[in-house]
Amino acid sequence: MEQVQEALLEKVIQQIEHLPTLPQVVTKVLAMTDSAHISAVELSKEMDQTLSAKVLKMANSAYYGGRTARKVNTVHHAIVIIGLDALKEIILTTSLFHTFRDSKEIESLQPLWQHSLECGLAAKRLAWVVRFEAMDEAYLVGLIHDIGRLIIQQYFPDQFALLKRRTNGITEEIGLEREIFGMTHAEIGARVAEQWNFPENLIEAIAQHHDGEWRLNPKLGRILFYADQFVLGEVDFQKMLDLFREAGMNYPPNWKDEELKKAEDLLQEEIKKASSMLESSRAPAN
Repeated sequence: MEQVQEALLEKVIQQIEHLPTLPQVVTKVLAMTDSAHISAVELSKEMDQTLSAKVLKMANSAYYGGRTARKVNTVHHAIVIIGLDALKEIILTTSLFHTFRDSKEIESLQPLWQHSLECGLAAKRLAWVVRFEAMDEAYLVGLIHDIGRLIIQQYFPDQFALLKRRTNGITEEIGLEREIFGMTHAEIGARVAEQWNFPENLIEAIAQHHDGEWRLNPKLGRILFYADQFVLGEVDFQKMLDLFREAGMNYPPNWKDEELKKAEDLLQEEIKKASSMLESSRAPAN
């Protein structure tokens, strides 16, 4: 049994090492969006055909389509419609989705991508609520926190089927993952983030997103932890606020009940955006 586990662990590590790196255009466009002086026209010139197609589709989606009376036909107009923050989300989502584009069971991965997108969008909005400045980091860790599950499902289908049959709840799942692979999906995800040269605080947040043992950036870790629970329906908005307050992560003290309700509505609205983003990211480039 131990030899089987060691062999599987080696295969997992090899699979991680053979994952493609993020495209250079993605890195470049994301860096450009951090500039306060960048224009939509400049951004549109730096995007390749695939990214341009995704941005156009998103701008014309049901989520954004009502904001303009006619179809959006140019990339720079699409960026104006969706905004720079949404542009960064689309770039990250598209690049990560297409890292796994060769999967033979792409439809079976959709629920996992849907959850990951919802968690990323929820984490970004929660970061805004508790005044955590690195909102893009919150989105990114939410988006990829379960990428270890994706690797198990895509590249180790027999073991994935065993996990589905034998586990009922996250504690059992994590225990069986460690029994089978010698590491959990959270630890596998952290290895992927390390392979992609993500900052250490993001790697830690992903690695510890079930056990809550954060040292480098507890605020980011809690945002991811509660965003995941909220999307899964395990906590409601008020419970999250209470837990944040207990941890010293207070939302603005002058917020009234109606302002808190608006924040909750905005959070729900962000999560609704996930379906449009997923469809745009999956759409063919032509």
